[in-house]
Amino acid sequence: MIDRNAIALSLAEHLREIATCQGNIPFRTGDLRKSIVAQQGALGRAWVGSNLPYARAVHDGRPAVTIKPKKGKALSWQGAAHPVKKVHQPPRKGNPFLSRAAEELARDGVPEGIRNRVGDEVADAIEADLRRQGLTVSRG
Repeated sequence: MIDRNAIALSLAEHLREIATCQGNIPFRTGDLRKSIVAQQGALGRAWVGSNLPYARAVHDGRPAVTIKPKKGKALSWQGAAHPVKKVHQPPRKGNPFLSRAAEELARDGVPEGIRNRVGDEVADAIEADLRRQGLTVSRG
């Protein structure tokens, strides 16, 4: 009998490894890379994601933002030349590292370790399903 939960988690871990490879994920401090986790879901499902508040903006991009003070009349921070009334940040293009990883997993197929555990017939069926349906990506 095949443990669907274990297979789903193994595939999610492999996806996480691809997504966090050097050159795929943006790297400044390493916090984003360290925050990417694979977790077991229910009914043979698993998910890969991050709990960092800026992870989605890095992945999907974001529109221009104007930052204004919530209290007081001005914004100030260490290193600023002087207080300012507002700060405008331009739009940022996304870097879809998880989407690229999902495409690579679908293209390259089931990793050898999982293939050895479930057998060629099941691995081939998983690969066919990945190619036919793609990976389900949901934004939580």
